[in-house]
Amino acid sequence: MNCSLRRLSRWLLPGLLVLVLLLPAAPALAQGEARTWSLNDLDGRRWGLSLFEQPDPAYPSGLRLRLNARSPGLSPDHDRPLAVRDGQGNSWRLPNRSGELVNRGEPLPDTSAQFDAVALDPPPSPVMPLQLEVPLAGGGGSLLQLEPDLVEALHEALP
Repeated sequence: MNCSLRRLSRWLLPGLLVLVLLLPAAPALAQGEARTWSLNDLDGRRWGLSLFEQPDPAYPSGLRLRLNARSPGLSPDHDRPLAVRDGQGNSWRLPNRSGELVNRGEPLPDTSAQFDAVALDPPPSPVMPLQLEVPLAGGGGSLLQLEPDLVEALHEALP
């Protein structure tokens, strides 16, 4: 048995190495693919965050960040941008693209908002925490702290 394992490992390990070297690297965020996370804001309210490439040719292409309120009573503002800050004092304002959520003329959803992540230029550091201030209907905002895996995914998806 021991001899069989040695023979297997002699062929298996080099074979796996060749396979890994021959496989093309997958893009960070493939066309049509969405990455989704569940988050709590600093007040403990639930949010869903999705990161994806805009698939609809009727709108400008680029990376979008969509927020879905999952706690009752949360309603994002569809007119204001998303404020993003890092731990080094850098800040960005992502234009609100909530109009892309529905066909023209239809009412916007009360619990979802969408923002243009292309405005994260220059891109934030992949290792610094990010804080999002989601604008809420009626004024004010909801603060979300992004976990390191989400910050890294965002950084990898940016051009």
